[in-house]
Amino acid sequence: MKPGSVSGAVRAGAGTAAASAGTAAGAENPVLVSLKGRVMGALTDCFNFLALNLVLLVACLPVVTVPMAFQAAMVALERWRVSGEDRVVQEFLAALRSRPPLRTTLTVGTPLAVAVIAAEEVHFFSRGGSLGDWVSLGFGIAALLVALASIGYVLVLGARRPLMAPSDLWNMSVYLAVRNLLTTGPLFVAEFVATALLLLLDPVLALIGLPLLLIQCLRVTARLGVRRVERSASRSGASVLLPEEHAPR
Repeated sequence: MKPGSVSGAVRAGAGTAAASAGTAAGAENPVLVSLKGRVMGALTDCFNFLALNLVLLVACLPVVTVPMAFQAAMVALERWRVSGEDRVVQEFLAALRSRPPLRTTLTVGTPLAVAVIAAEEVHFFSRGGSLGDWVSLGFGIAALLVALASIGYVLVLGARRPLMAPSDLWNMSVYLAVRNLLTTGPLFVAEFVATALLLLLDPVLALIGLPLLLIQCLRVTARLGVRRVERSASRSGASVLLPEEHAPR
């Protein structure tokens, strides 16, 4: 046999083996592509979550900007989870720039301030004593529960309807908080208490997403309450909530 024939046979065998390997790889390709897509999607979600949490913490540093930062984070989460817009940092900054600072601070800051005052009242009257102290303690607990629940509804409704007047937003949030007091009320309280305890145990948790996790939990719980009231209103033929609005960006 000639050397050229041997080398040709070797090349043909190598080509056949390569084709077989390529066919086998092609057969496994859909599984690998699916797995790779899931892994990349999970990594992207983790990166977006940590990046949004970081800009949230930076925006909260002046303290007085906490209401604006919370509202902007809620807007970014809503557009990410509902509309699929994963440029969360850009959405956060856009919401921070487009919303009037004074109005946003007043709208979101009011239930926050009420919750702080109610918590102080509960702490003050928790020692008990006279009948008036116990009555005041009961009113303080009720006010704290409604205020904590109202924070979640204010953030969600503010993200969905930025053009609603603050007074209307407060009225709607208190209505939803009272209407869902026994269903979403305990969930809101548990979310705030768990976040506070975890931050007291280890403040470093703030850097790995705990503040943003709180806002996400408030978002899920508030949307649950809104859907519950909307279903009840649809059965009775009444209209409780207006269609979603979009602020200029």
